[in-house]
Amino acid sequence: MNPYFPDSISYFTRVIPQIVHTRIAQITDLHLLSPGNMLMDIDVNARLQSVLDHASENNPDAYFLTGDFCAQDPVQEIYHQLRPLLDALGKPYYITPGNHDDRGMLRNAFYLDGHNDEPIKGLVRVNNLDFLFIDSAHGVVDKEQLVWLRKAITLYPRAAIVMHHPPVPMGVRFMDNKYPLRETEDLLHILTSDGRRRRIFCGHFHTSRTVEHENLQVHLCPPTSFFIKPTADDFEQVILPPAYLMLEWTEGGDFRAVPTYVP
Repeated sequence: MNPYFPDSISYFTRVIPQIVHTRIAQITDLHLLSPGNMLMDIDVNARLQSVLDHASENNPDAYFLTGDFCAQDPVQEIYHQLRPLLDALGKPYYITPGNHDDRGMLRNAFYLDGHNDEPIKGLVRVNNLDFLFIDSAHGVVDKEQLVWLRKAITLYPRAAIVMHHPPVPMGVRFMDNKYPLRETEDLLHILTSDGRRRRIFCGHFHTSRTVEHENLQVHLCPPTSFFIKPTADDFEQVILPPAYLMLEWTEGGDFRAVPTYVP
């Protein structure tokens, strides 16, 4: 099933709807290789398949894939290899790139709107919940996206944010110090200035946790590939099963974000 990003942020009505029970499986940091290859002694392709199989058994309404589809440098064939796996899920899925991805290659494989290296951003609605996807593939959220986001948040103040990089430090030493999102001042001003409680769903740090910063609740999705020890100053791999984040909104207004490890 093809991902869908509306071109216009005024596409949906602004009437606040009643919450419909919704489940979304967030999957991140796949770091895929060509079949038969291993990454740091783990079969990243098999780990992804086990996550897809497990998540599909929970029958989510949609899937969010938050970047780093390729293990190192982007490879077009990896994206073509991934697409039939996602199409086979039989549910809508939505994509945002990570720092190991190429926007043009993603567009070629998934027929996404836009051209070449333009950011892959957009408004997504699952049932009656709104999500604003932001592209941080280059390690920053550029000025054009910030202009778009400022308007989008005004129109859809209840929308959650979906992106690859967390916009605030997460207490994961190696990643906070070596590979944080850069130039975050304007982005954080947009996300916090209205004071409205806002959820952000991201990946990139290869661990799972939730951090609150001012009005923001930032959820780190665990990876399908390798895990990083959060307390280590240098890169240190932790051996854990592949995982994903199951997001659930209930009709009563409750929200759950459950890191789900696949044995």
